[in-house]
Amino acid sequence: MEIIIGSTNTPKKDAVLTSFTQAYPNTDIIIECVKTKSGVSAHPLNAGEAMKGAMNRIADAQYQKPGADYYVGIEGGLLQVEERAYEIGWIVIANTVGKVATALSAGIEIKGEILRNILNGTELSEVLDNMYGVGKIGDTNGFYGLATDDLVTRTQAYEQGLHFAIAQFKHAELYQQ
Repeated sequence: MEIIIGSTNTPKKDAVLTSFTQAYPNTDIIIECVKTKSGVSAHPLNAGEAMKGAMNRIADAQYQKPGADYYVGIEGGLLQVEERAYEIGWIVIANTVGKVATALSAGIEIKGEILRNILNGTELSEVLDNMYGVGKIGDTNGFYGLATDDLVTRTQAYEQGLHFAIAQFKHAELYQQ
């Protein structure tokens, strides 16, 4: 099974590899990461923008590497509910015949100065680097890991969302329209 990820980010790659390997344990899985553009803000501020970013990553990956079995787009962004905001991974998986599945990762609340900086246009990883000296946190355990002392990492949060999206391919009968 060939899977193209619309990102070169290590936590995203690790999450895709783990999730697909667990879902398809007796399948040879080949993963390739391609650098893609999300076409949205550095840190999406709402659900629509984040989902569009994940979809754009898939479209770009399909353009660059046609013919794979699956394409995966993951875009971190905010889910704002009334006066609260949560960091969520927006997951999109498309297969070679055009079926698209979407899902969300676990979310973690963001508040205070961190949230204010994001709302002013600064990407979360840059905010954390500026405030805490945590360089390239988006390529490691992310805000999830920082806030939970690595009890839940960025990779683990994305794995959940990926399992939810993969379920739509494995159990299509549950997702008929």
